[in-house]
Amino acid sequence: MLSTLDPIPLPLTHAWLQAWWRAFSINMQLEFRCVYIEGALVGVAPLVRVRERYRGVPVTLLKLAANGHTPYSSIVVDSAVIGRDREAVLGLLTQLSGDEVGLFFKIHQNSDLKRFLLDRSIPGHNRVGEKPSLYTPVIRIDQPWEAFYRSRPRKLKKSLNHKLNRFGKNAGFSIHEEVISSPDQDTVRELVEISANSWKATVGNDLRSNERSRRFLYNLIESFGPPGLVSAWIVRDGERPVAFEVHLKYDDIVYPIRADFDESYKAYSPGSVLEYTALKRLFEKGLAKEYYTCADDYWYLSNWTSEYQSYCTVELFGASPKLRLLYLLEYRLIPILKRFLGKRAKQRRRPDGQKGE
Repeated sequence: MLSTLDPIPLPLTHAWLQAWWRAFSINMQLEFRCVYIEGALVGVAPLVRVRERYRGVPVTLLKLAANGHTPYSSIVVDSAVIGRDREAVLGLLTQLSGDEVGLFFKIHQNSDLKRFLLDRSIPGHNRVGEKPSLYTPVIRIDQPWEAFYRSRPRKLKKSLNHKLNRFGKNAGFSIHEEVISSPDQDTVRELVEISANSWKATVGNDLRSNERSRRFLYNLIESFGPPGLVSAWIVRDGERPVAFEVHLKYDDIVYPIRADFDESYKAYSPGSVLEYTALKRLFEKGLAKEYYTCADDYWYLSNWTSEYQSYCTVELFGASPKLRLLYLLEYRLIPILKRFLGKRAKQRRRPDGQKGE
């Protein structure tokens, strides 16, 4: 089914889902739903069931197999299935029991799935809520680099010129792209070393201390590395690794799935220089049609493009008394409290913007 889609959604491929499951499945139960019509597969949904706390209350979540490492997620229904049959397939793929919360994480704002879930006329959908998720910058590679770079904001080019000049004054710096086919390569060990020296180490999210994140990267390399789909752009200062950006290329789209830099080199802006160099090479080679940033709308990315993919999270609550109360708390009471507290905060400020006594 995925082969009929354009582009093929990387996070829904067997290789990606297997890598994800092997890294993050602790205490989870896999539920891969498939729907058939007259023996033909017409719908799939990669789901997991897990016990977690929602606002401190223990609940059973039925959610898409996705987390912070996943660029986006969804379910797939054959485009040939339309009308009531399509509604029925979507219903089977998203059906909950009365004591479950459905968590549909990072789904597209314009997707059929979102429209279906938010349709309160469907039985069981009267306790549903939507929250914003990622607003991901996307860079189309469809013109010469010179034309693309010329169209970028002046402030970006001015900032980059300053960073490139400062970076170039250190004769020891070098930048290379290296193909990664196995997690046993020395290059991969360098990635872990760089990450361990990054700011992420202070919050336990670097590749050395976060075993699950490291395992996921290794799994992706094992799955996509042998065909030559994984590469790493690396900055070195002499022999010392300083910064990296890992690319996974799939169906003509480049996904920068991980990037870190050594915090002690922050003054040289190695991450910005590396991203500039990698993007320039992608345009010059013309071997991909898109650079999908896998990130939110960070200010440094917004200067590179004006095109975005917008995602949201939809939560569907079962009919048990506990979940009814949780829904009322989350989508009725808490929004009222936030508005009230926001008004109170504004009232405490003076007209000139300074806080009152």
